[in-house]
Amino acid sequence: MPTKRPLQSKTIRPTPEQFLAAFPPEIQALANELRSLVKATLPNVVEAVYPGWKLIGYRVKEAGKSHYVGFVAPLPDRAVLGFEYGVLLSDPHGLLEGDGKQVRQVVIKRRKDIQPKTLAALIAEAAQIAVTPKSKLLSLLLEREAEQKFHARTRRRKE
Repeated sequence: MPTKRPLQSKTIRPTPEQFLAAFPPEIQALANELRSLVKATLPNVVEAVYPGWKLIGYRVKEAGKSHYVGFVAPLPDRAVLGFEYGVLLSDPHGLLEGDGKQVRQVVIKRRKDIQPKTLAALIAEAAQIAVTPKSKLLSLLLEREAEQKFHARTRRRKE
């Protein structure tokens, strides 16, 4: 006879305000400004704290599905606005940092680093990319990875 597993309790997530309370006031202010910008740019965005990842994540819904767009991550000396498929974003101002295969972020150290129009454009584009069918996303990611490898080999030959 099968044994019953004990019910697993759902972990209660802290609110963004509770989560941010552990950080210095200036980092809280930066993170809150980024949160406001995300919510103003994507009015129907779902905001949730992911304690294990130590960030506040953002999802958009389309066709009954939830799609992860990005995050605001407070750190002791800065706040980060990150994008799940950031490698696919156009970045005419050169704000995006990171060298992984997928995620890119904008590092914010001071209030003057927050450029609302430029960041709102990145946020809006990130949401459009997030709702792209996964098969097309995979194809785009593989293409971008191949481009990066090609450029890396080209740079090494020149050195």
